[in-house]
Formats: sequence, structure tokens, C-alpha cells
Amino acid sequence: MTNNSISYLIPIPKQKRKRLINMQKLNELSLKQRESLFRQLRVSITHHSNAMEGTTLSYGETKELLENGNTAKNRPIGEQLVILGFAKAYDVIIREAMNKENIINSSFIKDIHTIMFEDALQISPFFVSTPIGAYRLDERYIKGVDIKLSAPNKISNDIENLLYTFDSNSMNLLDISEFHIAFEKIHPFADGNGRVGRLLMAYQAIQNNIIPPLIKNEHRDEYLTAINDKDELLKFIDESIQNSMDLLE
Repeated sequence: MTNNSISYLIPIPKQKRKRLINMQKLNELSLKQRESLFRQLRVSITHHSNAMEGTTLSYGETKELLENGNTAKNRPIGEQLVILGFAKAYDVIIREAMNKENIINSSFIKDIHTIMFEDALQISPFFVSTPIGAYRLDERYIKGVDIKLSAPNKISNDIENLLYTFDSNSMNLLDISEFHIAFEKIHPFADGNGRVGRLLMAYQAIQNNIIPPLIKNEHRDEYLTAINDKDELLKFIDESIQNSMDLLE
């Protein structure tokens, strides 16, 4: 076991955390640590990414739903189906990202969107904006962010240009930051763009030996501010990686 792996088994002094973020790589974790990290992130990313979009389940309710299959009382069934769909999409992200040869393409992005919403659409159709697994047909905006989004007739071309610019298996944190900002500016779907974008961020991190970031709901305002600038988002992602690392302490 390397010294870097050992460091994960003891508390990390706060003054050393920034430096450690830049040193630690995903493959420097032991197999047991990676398994624990991905298992805990399944609940944490699912909870926080959906809470950022307005779902009302607590972390504890999300954990109970995902790990034991127990629905939360007095919570909309549509919300809970989306949360289950998001976790299914997360599982696909983890599985596919482990293969370095896989490259994100538009079909994969659409499939992730479909997986996230298909069960909710079938059972609670009023809760889901359509179409799913296909690009939006109307104009949209991001609440709280002053960004002009792609026109519907430009979305397909803009996505293909973005994917041509960045190969998902050859990216650093700045590339991931730039991709995320561009993806959110395109805003290809009727709903779920932030959630899909953050899952793609996790995919890109894993493929490039980076610990995937955990963006917490309580940092939503900072996140929305950061996606206006690639350098600010880079710093924010770097800090969010620490949230993931904290799960192993």
C-alpha cells in the first residue's frame, strides 16, 4: 500500500487538503476505498443533484429509498421515481466510465436522460417535461443565471461540436469545467440538464483518473455563479472533490 493510500485512512488536516486534492488520483485509492467511495456517492450525488433542482426528499429519505426500497411518506411519487431513475443513470455512468476506450457521444447523453426520467414518465407523466431522450423543441433559460441558451434548431449541431472538441477520456479539470459550462449553455433537454451535466462531469472525472466531485445542494448559489466562468468553476470543482474525499474519512 502506498503512502497516499494510507493517508485516506486517517483524518486529513484542513490546511493540507488543497494540496492533497491536486496529488490524489482515483487509482491511488485501494479497491476497497474506491468501492466505498462509489457506493456512498451513489446516495450523495443522487440526493444533492436532485435537491438542487427542487426535490424535497431529505438525505435520509433518499438513502432509505435507494438502499432499502422504502418510499418516503408524504413526498410526491414523481420525485421519488426521478430519484430512482437518477441512481440508475449513475450506475450506468460508473460502469461505462471504467472503460477508458468509451467516448461520450450524443446517443449516450440521450440515453442517460431517458434512464433518468422514463419510469417517472410512465407512472407520473404530469411530473416530467417532455420529450425525454430527445432534444427540447422550445426556448429555455436557466433560473438565476444570465446565460443565453442554444436555440432549438441549433442544439444538435452545438452538441456535436462540443463532443468533437472534447474527448471524454482525455480531459483535465479545466477541460471538464469548460465542457460543463458549454453543455449547460446548450441546455439540450426540456428538463434535467443540470443533473445530466453533473453526471457527465462524474464520468469524465473517472475516465481521467480524477475523483468525481460531490456538488452539494447547500453550495448551489456558488455553483450557479461559478458556471459563468471556467476558472471559477475549476476552483469550485476542485473544492467539490474534497467533499467526495471527506466521505472516506
